[in-house]
Amino acid sequence: MLAQDNSDPPRGGATRATFLFADLCGFTEYTCRHGDELAADLAVDFHRRVCRLAADEDCSVVKSIGDAVMVHSKDSRTAVRLACRILGLSRLDGYPPIRIGIDSGQAVRRGGDWYGSTVNAAARVADVATPGELLMTERVRAAVGDAASIEMVPRGLRELKGLPVAPVHAVVAA
Repeated sequence: MLAQDNSDPPRGGATRATFLFADLCGFTEYTCRHGDELAADLAVDFHRRVCRLAADEDCSVVKSIGDAVMVHSKDSRTAVRLACRILGLSRLDGYPPIRIGIDSGQAVRRGGDWYGSTVNAAARVADVATPGELLMTERVRAAVGDAASIEMVPRGLRELKGLPVAPVHAVVAA
């Protein structure tokens, strides 16, 4: 278990950050097929592995909710690299596909958690990703720029629940 810093920064100060949401696709079906015990084991193993990968990339897991995780990164390129590593977990025996969404922008920290439109957008982008897909907002695409190690393709405009329609981009797996 990672120790969390629950102290709040002074009020009035949003911070620029990048957020990644990742979840296991088909987790409800997995639970029905394999039972609650194995499903819980899978979710806990996923969280543990993501925590290790995040620590390797100097990112932090903000929270886990069921079969999903929310990760904070100070840098978009680092978040994309971490996301690619997380997608690699679905190649493990018994792991279902994973979908990931990333956004970068201003957010507010309270009590060890993060709030704001950037956090909401990252979660909504993850919601529209297909199994095995890493989607990012235009802000992340612009921040990543022309990184030679990251190939991106436009995926068009997507409706994001509660947010304006937005362009998204997918990372092409190497």
